[in-house]
Formats: sequence, structure tokens, C-alpha cells
Amino acid sequence: MESSPRAVVVTGMSGAGKSIVTRCFEDLGFRCVDNLPLELIEPLFAHIWQGPGVPWMVVVDVRTHGFTDAFPDLMARLKVAYPEVRLVFVEATTEAIVRRFSETRRPHPYRSMALGDAVARERAELEAVRALADETLDTTGLTPHELRAEVAARFGSTELALPMVVRCESFGFRYGLPPEANLVFDLRFLPNPHFVPELRALPGDHPNVRAWLEREPEVEATFTRIRDLVEGLLPAYKREQKSYLVVAFGCTGGKHRSVYFADRLARYLSDRGWVVALVHRDRDREG
Repeated sequence: MESSPRAVVVTGMSGAGKSIVTRCFEDLGFRCVDNLPLELIEPLFAHIWQGPGVPWMVVVDVRTHGFTDAFPDLMARLKVAYPEVRLVFVEATTEAIVRRFSETRRPHPYRSMALGDAVARERAELEAVRALADETLDTTGLTPHELRAEVAARFGSTELALPMVVRCESFGFRYGLPPEANLVFDLRFLPNPHFVPELRALPGDHPNVRAWLEREPEVEATFTRIRDLVEGLLPAYKREQKSYLVVAFGCTGGKHRSVYFADRLARYLSDRGWVVALVHRDRDREG
């Protein structure tokens, strides 16, 4: 893969997916600016090349007054001054763009015209801009996941790509499920330290509670099965460009068994190089 460019200018058709492309670049570590007035682009580029080597992405399109007339000359000047800059033109078929505007009910920049006519007019006006592009990105048949993978393949690098974060979370079923959880494991069938008087007040990550749970064969067998399942699934989630995965463990009150499992899995995955966050939602609740 080629090294990531220092700066990328993104333009293209309204409704072609520039907003999704922007989020893709953000996930790759770019600083992104959307709808910047044309007169501010050259001062920004001067700042970019004088500052640290953080990559930037700038989105400009027909929302900017005078774009189609002024942008080709502006881009030519940028190419002379900063040969590394790359221009990306995002496009899609008229049918796809009309469908997207119809589904989202957002207005097209040329809102005074019928939607199909507005798309045709914009495409004709952008022909000269498209001819300048270093890369064209046709989003017609791409899902958001596929588009993200395409942007990463063309403009990413192992140094820039943000890693997937695995959040191991414990919770109590009596307080409700975590709404953002991707994988949920119900541990209420396991032996409960709550019924051991000397352990009742201690959380599941306390050494005494851990030792008690680890003496239970059913606990060890269950952890092994869940660990192997999650570890086997993580590469697939990463391949789908998932940036955040929440693995939630629930017990009755969220104090003992769920805390033990979330804490243990977090340590296991961290030791194997995954970026891990650990959250105990209900561990410290009273009652």
C-alpha cells in the first residue's frame, strides 16, 4: 500500500456519499474540514505544510458560492505549490442519487428544480472538475462498510488506521440491558458469590471473589467457551470495519459474576494486542 497522502481534497456529486467518505477519512486519522470557503483553502494548505505531518482532508462542492468557476484554477495552483495533494471525485449514478435524496428527504443544492433535472445539471457543471481528479470513487453499489474498506485501501496506512476498540462491559439485568451492546452473555446460571456472606460486599474483580469463582468448574468452562467464541469473532468484526465492539456480561445485580467475566476477558484480549476498554456499569451501585 502506498503511504498516505499529506492532504486530500474531496469533491463530487451531491448525494454521492461525501459525508460517509469524510467519516472514513476521520477513522484513518485525517483532520477533516467540510464546506470550507474557497478563499480559505490556500491559507489552510500553507498551514498544513508548515505544521506537523498530520494528514488533512478538505471537502468542497457546489454548496460553495462560485465553486464550478473558481475551483479548477484553485486546484491548479494547489498542485503547483503542493504536488503531493490528491483530488478525489465522489460520484454515483443518477438513479442512485435520486433514490438517496428521496429516502433521506434532504434538499438538493439546486432545490428549485425537479430532482432528476438537478442531478443532471450538477453532473454537467462538474465535468471540468471531475477531469482534474486523481481518483474517482463510484459509490453506486457500495454499502457503507464496503465504501469504508475502499477508502482505507486507497488512502490508509497501518500507521494511520484507528484500531477497533473492544469494550468489555459488566451490567446487572435488574437495571436493564446496555443499549449499545453487540454481544451479550447472560451469566445468571452460574454460582453466585452474593450468597456467600464474606463475599457479598466485595466486587467480582476482588481477589477473594476471583479465587472463589475460579474454584467452580462451571465458571472456568463457561469462560473458556466465551473467550474462544469472542476471540474467533473479532477478526470478522475488524474486517467489517467495525470501530467499536461492545461485549457485555450480565448477572442479576452486575456486581460479581459479570464483573469477573468482563475483567478477565479484557485482560486476556489486551495481552493479545487488542485495544480494550473496561466498563463496570453497575458494580458500585448501592443495593
